[in-house]
Amino acid sequence: MKRAFDMERAREWLGRILCALGVHDLEVVEVQIGFGPSGTVEKVQCRRCGYRGTRRGRA
Repeated sequence: MKRAFDMERAREWLGRILCALGVHDLEVVEVQIGFGPSGTVEKVQCRRCGYRGTRRGRA
């Protein structure tokens, strides 16, 4: 049982290191659809560290 706990801690630790390096686990929070050259804008948030930002949509 202790081994499973250690693996979970290692996964969290590795995730925090990835976030510190700029590799976030992003989920889309909000999408704003626009026409013209601006296109779609997505508000995203990291599931691990809570970082929030925007990015251009894929559609």
